[in-house]
Amino acid sequence: MKKQILLFLALIMSMMVTAQVTIQMEKEGGVYKVPCIVNGVKMKFIFDTGAATVSMSQTMAQFLLDGDYLSESDIKGIGQSQLADGSIVNHAIINLRDVEIGGMHIHNIDATVIEGQNAPLLLGQSAIQELGRVSIEGSKLIIHSADNELTQQQIDQFEEQAI
Repeated sequence: MKKQILLFLALIMSMMVTAQVTIQMEKEGGVYKVPCIVNGVKMKFIFDTGAATVSMSQTMAQFLLDGDYLSESDIKGIGQSQLADGSIVNHAIINLRDVEIGGMHIHNIDATVIEGQNAPLLLGQSAIQELGRVSIEGSKLIIHSADNELTQQQIDQFEEQAI
């Protein structure tokens, strides 16, 4: 009986281990950039927990559209955004079908396209929240994937089987 309980506990512990992905960010001009692949195009986004959405310039969006990395059906609408300095700018809302970060794929992420050519690429909350729990250690972004965690119901089932 003790052997079964120990085996059960070992099984539970091994299945509750969460996977994690560590990404080396690049420091540029006082900000950290994260390498990503958006709809097949390699980009470097500023990791910005204060930004509500992923954001890019009109020039970058036009590049994606011209290269067939973005389709007209990915354009969702228009709106206005308030920037960190308090100013209001017009934007388009687009759908990014696939964003790859450290080998992890997140899909159908809202992004804003800011008028003008100088808007930086920002990886904001519309993408960050889809990654799950993240932490930063120095210049390393750590994504903690909870996909392997067991539910209470699964634990109860294993316990019944072990007993």
